Amino acid sequence: MHKWLFLLVAVGCLILGAMASADQNPYKESLPIGLTDEEKTRLDEIGINHTVTAPPTGELRNCAEWEPSEGVIIRYPLGIPVSLVAEMSENEMVTVIVSSSYYENQATNTFTNGGVNMANVQFFYGTTDSWWTRDYGPWFIFENKTMAIVDHIYNRPRPNDDEIPEELGADWGMSVYGMPLEHTGGNHMSDGLGMSMSTELVYNENPYISHDSVKTVMEAYLGNDYTVLDYIEYGGIHHIDCWAKFLNPTTIIVKDVPPSHASHDRLDARCNYLAQQTSPWGRPYTIVRVYAPNDEPYTNSLILNDKVYVPLYGTSWDDDAIATYEAAMPGYEIIGFTGSWYSNDAIHCRTMGVPDREMLFVDHMPLFDAEDTVSQYRVAARVDACSGEMLIQDSCKVFYRVDGGSWQSVAAPPSAFQDSVVGFIPQQPAGSQIDYYIQVADLSNRVETHPFIGAPWAHTFQILETNVAPQIVCDDTLWLWSGEQLAFCPEIIDPDDTMHTVSYSGQPAWATLAGDSLVGQAPNTKEHIVFTVEVDDGQAQASADVTLDVYICGDIDDTGDGPNVSDLTYLVAYLFNDGSAPAVELAADVTGDTQVNVQDLTALVDYLFAGGSAPSCAPVD
Repeated sequence: MHKWLFLLVAVGCLILGAMASADQNPYKESLPIGLTDEEKTRLDEIGINHTVTAPPTGELRNCAEWEPSEGVIIRYPLGIPVSLVAEMSENEMVTVIVSSSYYENQATNTFTNGGVNMANVQFFYGTTDSWWTRDYGPWFIFENKTMAIVDHIYNRPRPNDDEIPEELGADWGMSVYGMPLEHTGGNHMSDGLGMSMSTELVYNENPYISHDSVKTVMEAYLGNDYTVLDYIEYGGIHHIDCWAKFLNPTTIIVKDVPPSHASHDRLDARCNYLAQQTSPWGRPYTIVRVYAPNDEPYTNSLILNDKVYVPLYGTSWDDDAIATYEAAMPGYEIIGFTGSWYSNDAIHCRTMGVPDREMLFVDHMPLFDAEDTVSQYRVAARVDACSGEMLIQDSCKVFYRVDGGSWQSVAAPPSAFQDSVVGFIPQQPAGSQIDYYIQVADLSNRVETHPFIGAPWAHTFQILETNVAPQIVCDDTLWLWSGEQLAFCPEIIDPDDTMHTVSYSGQPAWATLAGDSLVGQAPNTKEHIVFTVEVDDGQAQASADVTLDVYICGDIDDTGDGPNVSDLTYLVAYLFNDGSAPAVELAADVTGDTQVNVQDLTALVDYLFAGGSAPSCAPVD
């Protein structure tokens, strides 16, 4: 009897020990980043404990990820490797959310054994459902230079996670503004200068308010103009950080995939769109592509002060991803970490940066190219000393170098209101390239630069040459079409002058001058025309010969006798029998839809034999 009792006790201890061991596992699985099947039945519980408040009323600015940070928020049990915690704790405060003293002790043991700097670890007691602190964590704003929290409705029926921002705000003594919008941190990226982006997930999760109302809420609580983009993936969680990330106000890194990938065309189209948008620095966005052929989550990285933590996937493309970041972010330390990453989440999703609440914020519009070789170049910046301390006059400077030479500095004294600095770079000769950055400091011992990383990513502008001859850019061969008006206008590149006159000589008799263009009715004949275009900017001149080949629409064999049966035969041979391509391919586009296909054959037959419409080839852009 005693023997059986002892055996039962021993087995029970083993079971309890195994359960405790599993419970103490720092990589214990939490709820997934997506919805579980059970959670899909409780969508009505999303936001049940969320508190909606009136929006902030002061001057607002939503922080960018690359701005000065004081720390990062994670949760224990962990979703990230201990080695990453150790790296982040070197210089930043790591706030660890734990549910009890038991987990605090377990985390302390794990961190100590893993080389974490415990002086930079603080524990926050709060019950959580998952480790996705980016998705449910606080969003930070500055309201009249005081840091506050914006709390969105977490888009999961996980009330414990959803309450964390409000609980952190109370513990940290920050105002918390409850936003009446279902959202997720992984689907929001901000440039820190009044603009942010998300995918259309935000519309789909807030179906009871209009799209314009969504944007109005974002502006009211964050101060941001809001761009919402179509989906890239055909499934998944549709967070923007799965495929894109701001690296600075004018640079976006975007995932690149092979042509066979389902999202390839959408990603390319999105990059083309973003590259045509204007950044807050007044330039088009620079798009950096990071190759992820196996859906490696390389864009799901974390910027924390001067370090970038990049998820590694254990593939042959990891080294290329690190090299891409190093080339795109000079001056930063790029560090890779393997972990339990998925294709739609990694380091960014499982961490939430905390801005420096007393940061020294510098706002400056980088200088554009200039023609002035006489005057100095004014460099002005707005400065928010959120610590409330005075700026140090002797430490506020503009550093510059000319044509890659040694760095020099000029004073940039603060204004009487301590809200701006101004410095003057000396005038330079035409043709010079000037690199520069701004430095400010205050009595809180903070020293900041603009751009954030300083010299390695310095701003650049050119002093343009003067009295330079203009350049004429024109296609040597412009395809014209019968029965339509010809319009020829060369592109004039004249960087040192805004005024110039354009004239022509030898132009065809049917073309007349209209402004800088030649316009006229193209003849219904095949012609080869050569004429000259001349440009005079008052100080220098340039000329270029232009060749125009006028074709007849539907004259596919290029004989000059117009569309006939021989052209029909030529088109049939080209489309179906590996025949020769038209000498002027656009002449075969008789429907004018910019494609040569069976529809053109049908239109030509209709025209020749059934009294159909005459060919109407489209122009080339």
